[in-house]
Amino acid sequence: MKSYQRIFLFLLLVLLLTVVISPWAAFFSDSFMENRPSFSHIFGRLFMVLGAILFFPCRSLLKIQSLSQLGLKPFRDNYQDLLRGSAIALASVIAVAILMSWLGIFTPFFRLSLSVALERSLKALLTALTVGFLEEIFFRGVIFKGLLDDSRAAAAFLFSSLFYAAIHFIKPAEEISSTSLDAWAGIRYLIGAFQPFLDLVTLFPGLFGLFLIGMVLSYAFFRTGSLYLSIGLHAGWVFAIKTIRVYGNYRREELGWLFGSSDPKLVSGVAGWIAIVAVGLIIHRITRKQKNINYKF
Repeated sequence: MKSYQRIFLFLLLVLLLTVVISPWAAFFSDSFMENRPSFSHIFGRLFMVLGAILFFPCRSLLKIQSLSQLGLKPFRDNYQDLLRGSAIALASVIAVAILMSWLGIFTPFFRLSLSVALERSLKALLTALTVGFLEEIFFRGVIFKGLLDDSRAAAAFLFSSLFYAAIHFIKPAEEISSTSLDAWAGIRYLIGAFQPFLDLVTLFPGLFGLFLIGMVLSYAFFRTGSLYLSIGLHAGWVFAIKTIRVYGNYRREELGWLFGSSDPKLVSGVAGWIAIVAVGLIIHRITRKQKNINYKF
């Protein structure tokens, strides 16, 4: 069985469990949490968490015998990549924010009290590290690496990045209520989840931006053979985007074609695309002396 076939079976298993468990997770979050996340958020995060958790009992199916095969090499030897990735990602968003400020689209200032700003920044940091770690294991360590082993590198880059970008937009047009337990909510969610793709014109800017991010994250893993640089990049981007409005605010809701005419903001704008490509070039330069397994394009 080819690697991509094993990955497909693994994803089907994760999806099935997510469909079954998500209604219960939504119900209990509504019962015990003050700021209840949306069903879409719960479904997406549960899919990622289950994927990461199920990796361990499914290692024989995926033919992954150790964490180092995923790119999780000893942290003490690779922590510098984590820090470098975070710094580069933060710098790219700061550069875009400076350009927005110069063009009068963004105003940097302390919108919140110091305590609230620090609290939100800490929450954003924890979220960024969690998302960066789990998603990089799933998208780069499992999916990209699996495709890379059984196909040409170009195909692995293309399909894994498209999947990474597309999954961010798989959600129904109307939010599903979770105020009461609905065992069929996961199935109804899945049926309506592909509606956004009926309007590809609106979807394209954000989809393309996330595709570029997926390519850069995959390239960081490809060049180093380790997940730490891509985890750092991913976490840095998540943290910066979550905190940009803590330390400033947009002067208008519509940021235009240059900075984001649709969600996600910045990622869907031409300036954001240029910044992402620039990060890719930086990654190419700083990893030029690092050795990794050679793959055919």
